[in-house]
Amino acid sequence: MNAVSSSHSTLTRRRRLVTLFLAYVVVATIYATVGRSTSAGVPHAVPTLLDRLVPFDPPWVLIYALVFLQAIAPASTVSDRRVLDRTVLGYFSLYALAVPVWLSYPVAVPRPPIQIVDVWTYGVALTRFIDPPTNCLPSMHVALATFAALVVFRHDRLVGWLLALTAILIWYATVAVHQHWAVDGLVAALMALLVDRLIFGLRPLPADAFTPISRRWHLVWVLAYVAAVLVLMSGWWLGWMPLDRLTGGALSP
Repeated sequence: MNAVSSSHSTLTRRRRLVTLFLAYVVVATIYATVGRSTSAGVPHAVPTLLDRLVPFDPPWVLIYALVFLQAIAPASTVSDRRVLDRTVLGYFSLYALAVPVWLSYPVAVPRPPIQIVDVWTYGVALTRFIDPPTNCLPSMHVALATFAALVVFRHDRLVGWLLALTAILIWYATVAVHQHWAVDGLVAALMALLVDRLIFGLRPLPADAFTPISRRWHLVWVLAYVAAVLVLMSGWWLGWMPLDRLTGGALSP
């Protein structure tokens, strides 16, 4: 199949920010809405041998949280409007595939109350408060991280490989902090590969559409991640315990 027209569609900074902001609002609303509708039901469990082998390891919460900023990594490498539009379409497609599964077969991981004894257990408790045990299969953490890595790889192979590695680490982290079963991430990774094929493979864009912008723009989301972690973890360092319900009533400074 021939590639679409090679005319370059310049991506303005305003278009980049507005597109990503609106996409985040839409997908977050979808995630939260479906989560409320499935939280009242009886969730399923899909444990595997890997889940039994991976111990609960709170420091991995740092990697688990990385996806919230890695998902916007494509905005720090894409220079063509068409690529950004397809990236957003890919994110929406991931949710379009996930929602029916969330609704028809809700999966959750048992999460007993956590005793907060250090900054890491505080981080896990805060994560569970923000991200309740719903919508586990497929894991959007892994799906978004994998799809973002694939988009960046088309522009910059080195950074793309690094993001692919972090996507694998995020998958492990979802199990290590007991937010997901291992199979949640496996299904999500395969789903991301499928969506990438459909969005970018069926009607390929010309090579010049994947001309990257300077790598220094990746500092935007990396530094935003660092800042977000520092702000969220400040609750522990400053001796601030948000709510008793943060850990289901098991708060211990």
